[in-house]
Amino acid sequence: MNSFENKKVYFSGRGEKIDKEELVKFVIQNGASLTEDIDEANIIIQGYMTPVHLEDQFYLLSKDGKELYTIEELERWFSNELDLDSVLMAIKISKEKQRVINLLKNSYFNDDIFVKILKYYNWENIGIYDSDDNRDVATAITSRFCSLVESNHNIQHSPIGIYYTALETTNPKLLEAIYHMPHYEISDKNAHENQPITLKEVVALNPNTPLPTLIQILKENNSNELLFLAQNNSINKLIRKKLFELNSIEIKRNLVNANNIEDEFLDTILATTELKKEYLQNTELTTEAFKRILNTTLEDIDIIYLSANSSLTSEQISILFGKEIDNANINLLRNSNCPLENINQFLEKNDKIFNIAIASNETLPSEIFEKLLSNNDFDVKIAIAFNTNTPKDILKTLYERNNEQINTALSQNSATPINILMQLQVDSRFHSYVSNNETYKEFSKNTLGIISQRDSGFKRNTYLDTI
Repeated sequence: MNSFENKKVYFSGRGEKIDKEELVKFVIQNGASLTEDIDEANIIIQGYMTPVHLEDQFYLLSKDGKELYTIEELERWFSNELDLDSVLMAIKISKEKQRVINLLKNSYFNDDIFVKILKYYNWENIGIYDSDDNRDVATAITSRFCSLVESNHNIQHSPIGIYYTALETTNPKLLEAIYHMPHYEISDKNAHENQPITLKEVVALNPNTPLPTLIQILKENNSNELLFLAQNNSINKLIRKKLFELNSIEIKRNLVNANNIEDEFLDTILATTELKKEYLQNTELTTEAFKRILNTTLEDIDIIYLSANSSLTSEQISILFGKEIDNANINLLRNSNCPLENINQFLEKNDKIFNIAIASNETLPSEIFEKLLSNNDFDVKIAIAFNTNTPKDILKTLYERNNEQINTALSQNSATPINILMQLQVDSRFHSYVSNNETYKEFSKNTLGIISQRDSGFKRNTYLDTI
């Protein structure tokens, strides 16, 4: 658009995405004056809802040399040229709430500008959905940042929209703004155990939350928020240390289960009955931690817990096999890092329990599957049918046996070929299993043309399907 300097502007209709009053201020700030006389105008802005007869008149005047711009052109220019600092200062001084709302509805602004404006909105210490203004702002946030809007347009108007947005967003500045919004919580009627209920709990758990906000959560010392902060995989060593030093077994347990434990705390954990089991089973073990664990006094049950740790390396697994504890060996044989040498040693024992454990290992080569299949043990075959790494030709062979228990396993296995799942799906005995099979669900979405939801790393490993 050309300069407005020293020009007279005739403005018809109204703004579409931006309030007309805001646009008029912008035009005047750029050196123009407004006129109600079309004939004396140098520039005509054809606003939204302009009568058709005026549109025809504007077109003819543009042929005679008057500058004619659509409301979309003006709104884009406004959005690109806006002196945001000046606008925010004016808002801060005047406290024009409606002006903030109007700016937040501007889809031409990028996300950073949106969040800067959002911080100036006054929620007036009432609920996010307890006034029309607050609902408008909540809708603007959800419609811009929540990917679920793509597949469910109504989510932007739903009270759950803000929760979903906080759960999945990767925008640190937005998470900071959400943390300072009024208290909001979802119904815990269908919530899973250890699921965040409030917005602040979600922010505490989200790994994209910025460090200053994480520190503020720590200082606020809200017990529920601290429980979720302890599970946040992005917290630094200082925050992990501060959380561990709090007198709370629950917080320590969440630190352990989220692998947020420093090796310096190992002795304390191993001396704490309530934490020892979780640590041995769940923490991603460093080489140093594994050595220190073995140098402590361990009962057989401790070795069994340790053998269930999925982070064990092949070398560590071989060391634990040397302890010769049957229940520990069962866990080790299931581990995807179990050395093939050890698997073959236990295959030679031809022990039913060990064979079932081996059949559950998801990194077996095809020849091991063939060997297990040939021993004619029905329970081993069921384990093979559950294994997502079982070769498809073996899964097909198992399906041809037409056994209900084996087909129940195949119905739940995401590696089962889709043509078999489709046949199992029409059988009422397996319908619910197949319906929840990820491979079948993805096939159904693609077949029906349903848009898959975007993946954010965070949202897919939490609670979107449980609320």
